[in-house]
Amino acid sequence: MKRIYLILVIFSFYNLSAREMGEFVSDIKFKPLKFEVPEINSIKHPSGVEVFSLKNSEFPIVYADFYVYHGRKHLGKRPVEITKLLEDTWELSGSKTYPKEKFLETLEFYGATFSVSIDYEKTIFSFSYLTSTEKEVLPIIQSFFEAPYLDESLMLTTKGKLTEEIKRRNDNPTALGSRKAKEALFRGTLAGTSMQIPFLEAVKLKDLTEFQTEILKEPKRRFLVTGDYEIKSYENFFPKLDEKTNEPESELVTPSLLAENVKKEGKDIRLVTKDVNQTFISMIGVLPEHNHPDFYAIQVLNYIIGAGGFNSYYMREIRNNRGLAYSAGSNTEFQENYGTIQFFAMTKTESAKEVLSLMRELIQPKLIDSLTEEELVRAKNAIINQFVFQFEDDKRTLASEVRRRDHKMPDGYLQNFRSEIDKLTLSDLKRVGKLYFQSDKLIVTVVGPNTLESSWKGSVKVLNPED
Repeated sequence: MKRIYLILVIFSFYNLSAREMGEFVSDIKFKPLKFEVPEINSIKHPSGVEVFSLKNSEFPIVYADFYVYHGRKHLGKRPVEITKLLEDTWELSGSKTYPKEKFLETLEFYGATFSVSIDYEKTIFSFSYLTSTEKEVLPIIQSFFEAPYLDESLMLTTKGKLTEEIKRRNDNPTALGSRKAKEALFRGTLAGTSMQIPFLEAVKLKDLTEFQTEILKEPKRRFLVTGDYEIKSYENFFPKLDEKTNEPESELVTPSLLAENVKKEGKDIRLVTKDVNQTFISMIGVLPEHNHPDFYAIQVLNYIIGAGGFNSYYMREIRNNRGLAYSAGSNTEFQENYGTIQFFAMTKTESAKEVLSLMRELIQPKLIDSLTEEELVRAKNAIINQFVFQFEDDKRTLASEVRRRDHKMPDGYLQNFRSEIDKLTLSDLKRVGKLYFQSDKLIVTVVGPNTLESSWKGSVKVLNPED
């Protein structure tokens, strides 16, 4: 009898309409979870490296990330293609002691992993190994930094692979729309510059070697280690570097610079023409830096408007209630010196005009002023409960603490995050809504067929994907 009842419940659940599904999810309530932020150890290594560690001997494995604070923003006038080309070539080239495939194959023999990633702010070397193989593995990894190597044949192979990636990058409308939106918002900066095949082909091995040398000479370094480690194992792991007398040249992206780009774009809709059945719509704008006092209120309002899944206005009003979009939502990104917010939806081409109008309507002051205390409490509880997942693994816990320091967040930021969220009021949300959630301060980018140009009657700027 219980089995029949369970089947009926499941059958009823899967036969709910989209609107009923949204209402069903919105009624679920959870009490705030209680947990303590783990204690993180931090020491200054004799080499100058800051070491962050979190011991966990449950498994005999060590996980480590080596942050070197030299990345894409330090390229200056050099082409952005250098970073991605170096990233892939360097990892495959290994070291002079363990060249090319010998490097990764030797590590794999010992059950170890290694990877390189160069992002905007820094270069990250990630590796893991079994504790029992530490004496064999660490010298191999150490050779990567002490005896760097770059193989020209591998560089040419990587160029071919990246060329194919560039040729295919417009296949996905969502990825295309997000890229074109970012190019407009970050126009004139390395952060908003996409790779181009002619510039990629022009990069020489000496360009990669020069940037590789700069990275390895950067004195600002941090080492994050978790698992079954012993700190004394790294006594001689890091070379001691001379402190730089001057900061390396790097670009500075600020909210005012991004706001100026928004102003230059004006109110025209940027239509990126592509023959697709599903049109992607993006509205992207500027937020303040991570350590700004408005950070917490922005997070809660963003959750209510678009980031809260089925509980958000975008999903409920655009997708569930009207069936106009396959997906709809919003996301924020906060960096040390600026932040961004993007509202998005994927819809049928024939409903693009209606969806964009609704996206704008759902962030108008009238709607934000009508938010209720119940909606505020639900959003705060959800964010507080989700905060625990910042600490679902030790690597992520360490990364959160280092990010706090990189972004100059106050001491106790992680410990106080939940209380800062919990004390927010409706007036806080209304205030940040008027400052940052304004449709006339957003760059609108639409990916769809050129037939959409007539939908907005002359307020459209038509672009090709590679313009």
